[in-house]
Amino acid sequence: MKKLIWLLAGLSLLLLTPLSLAQTEVTPVEAMETGNRSYEAGQFPEAVAIYQSIIAAGIQDSALYFNLGNAYFKEGDVGRAILNYRRAQRLDPRDAETRTNLAIARLQTLDRLDKADDNAFANLVELAEEWLTLREAAILALLLWLLVSACLIVAILVEPLRRYSLWAAGVIGFFLIIGLASMASRTYQESTAPEAVVVAEEIDVTSGPGNAEQYVVEFNLHSGAEVRITESRPDWRRVALPGNDFQGWVPASAIELVAMK
Repeated sequence: MKKLIWLLAGLSLLLLTPLSLAQTEVTPVEAMETGNRSYEAGQFPEAVAIYQSIIAAGIQDSALYFNLGNAYFKEGDVGRAILNYRRAQRLDPRDAETRTNLAIARLQTLDRLDKADDNAFANLVELAEEWLTLREAAILALLLWLLVSACLIVAILVEPLRRYSLWAAGVIGFFLIIGLASMASRTYQESTAPEAVVVAEEIDVTSGPGNAEQYVVEFNLHSGAEVRITESRPDWRRVALPGNDFQGWVPASAIELVAMK
């Protein structure tokens, strides 16, 4: 169980936001402690309910989603476990425990959806996405831009250092391009094809926005499958598998967005 000392300290700032738990008014700190005790006692449905109530109060934290993912995993709900590990990863992409537990949960899925092979530059862009939040990537891009500008200024003003300054500007500029490409790719994907996870036990993926009696069943997906939403209709979503080779329609209730509302 992940330690949440620092999280509890942060939650203490939110004491004015009470939660209703078991017919009594409690603070987020008390709710978190109760959730942790329920988890440690093996009362996973109770832990899930408590963690969800904290999230419903407006608290977003990677450790909270991590623990919620653990509770769902213990319940045998692989889909919602992966969903919450992914949410924890969005907030803290470099956390080793989240990465490990996500990998373990993915091994429990029935669908093996491997990503298509990309070129070296695309892999670097993806690596940047996996290790930096969008905010961190923006800050890093700004710092790299300032460094490139400083190197160019030195190259113009100090002739003996021009060669080294231009070389440094080139190297830093390369990483700046990767960072900008990562930010552009992430922003574009989230606005046009947001990530989602299948939370239903099994669903038919049909050729149109309707059930198997109305359209052809293209294939099936199971709990924990990770997809992207490419189109939305009332109560239906068109999803694409990695590589966009397979697409089809599923009920909106069968999937949940990775992005937190």
